[in-house]
Amino acid sequence: METIYEAADILEAHIVAGMLNAEGIEAEVAGYYQQGGVGELAPRDFARVTLLDERDRERARALIRTYEQKDATDDEGGPTGDAPDGAGADGESTRLGLLLLVGAIVLLLVSWGVLV
Repeated sequence: METIYEAADILEAHIVAGMLNAEGIEAEVAGYYQQGGVGELAPRDFARVTLLDERDRERARALIRTYEQKDATDDEGGPTGDAPDGAGADGESTRLGLLLLVGAIVLLLVSWGVLV
C-alpha cells in the first residue's frame, strides 16, 4: 500500500479517502489509532490516505490536486458557492443581524413591562 496523501488531521484523511472511494479508487485511512496515543502533543504525519491498488495512482493524484485547489480557493475567500447561513451577500447578513437585535430588545422591554 502506498501513501498517496498526508492529511492535516484524521477528519481530512477520511474526506479524501471517501472522495477517492466515490470515484472507484480503493483507498484507506492509515494511522487512525496512532493519533490518540500522542495525548496533548501536536499530531503529525498520523493521518494518511493509502491506495490499495497502485494502478490508480495517477487518477488519485489528479483528484487530490483538484481537491487541494478547491481548498486553497476556499481559504483565500474566493468563490465557495452558497453562504452557509443562506444569506447571499454581506449586506443581507448585516440586515438580518440588526433585525434580530431589534427583536431581542423589543422582547426584553416587553418582558420588563416597559412596552405593553
